[in-house]
Amino acid sequence: MKKQITFITLPLLLSLGLLAGCQGKNEADKSAGKLPQSPIVATVNGQPITEAELQAYRQSQAAQLPGVKLSNHQLLNELIDQTLLEQAAVKGGVDKQPAVEAKLQQARANILIETLLQQKFADKKYSDAELKKEYDQLVAQAGQTEYKAAHILVKNKGEAEKIITELEHGANFGALAKKYSVAPSASKGGELGWFTAKTMVPPFAAVIEKLKPGEYTKTPVHTRFGWHVILLQKERKVTPPPFAQVKSRIQALLTQQEIAQYIKELQSKAKIKIDLPATAKPTVSTGKG
Repeated sequence: MKKQITFITLPLLLSLGLLAGCQGKNEADKSAGKLPQSPIVATVNGQPITEAELQAYRQSQAAQLPGVKLSNHQLLNELIDQTLLEQAAVKGGVDKQPAVEAKLQQARANILIETLLQQKFADKKYSDAELKKEYDQLVAQAGQTEYKAAHILVKNKGEAEKIITELEHGANFGALAKKYSVAPSASKGGELGWFTAKTMVPPFAAVIEKLKPGEYTKTPVHTRFGWHVILLQKERKVTPPPFAQVKSRIQALLTQQEIAQYIKELQSKAKIKIDLPATAKPTVSTGKG
């Protein structure tokens, strides 16, 4: 069973925002109440809209609507409407609602954090030797063989042994998977698609590496998910993409690692007190079965 556990971490999210380009210094300064002096382009009920705000809004719209060209007047009209709605919301006390205050604080924090990471890491460069070293490690970790397999997952060993007996008498593997398997892949006849052994839980991987294409396990395989009957359908050698093709992605990966290290350093120097009551650990998805 695949170990497709994906942790969406702060370093990953923020570095993706960083590498894609963040919203810019003007928005961060505005949210912090330190917007530099900028010409006023409109006034709405006494509230000025500056050139800097207009340009920040242009950047935001360009990111959301790539290829769509809007004139300054169109953008300014949108900003005026936005300001009118904002004023109505404030007048109605919307900004004082706890949930809204929390969202506003989060939006402010995101802008400040993205700008900080942009300033600290956007210009970080790595030598070809550093990038190649990381590439070689990734290639080694990925494994050299991919497997295409199907499995039938049941709750106890006796059920698995019964299924193996039916296979020995000529039963169709896919039909048995649809009939007996409790894995999500049951509806697809137990199909798992292509994977490398290192993406599987160890007992499953150990068996896959010993099977030959067309063979199924003659004894049930036990993992923390239950008891498996496994059919190896095909295998093929993995050809990693050439270094030049993934060089920029490795640059991004190393930057993510540096951001993660930076956050660890901040944690080590901080005084952190957690008041949230202890709860049961959240359930983590372990793959498509």
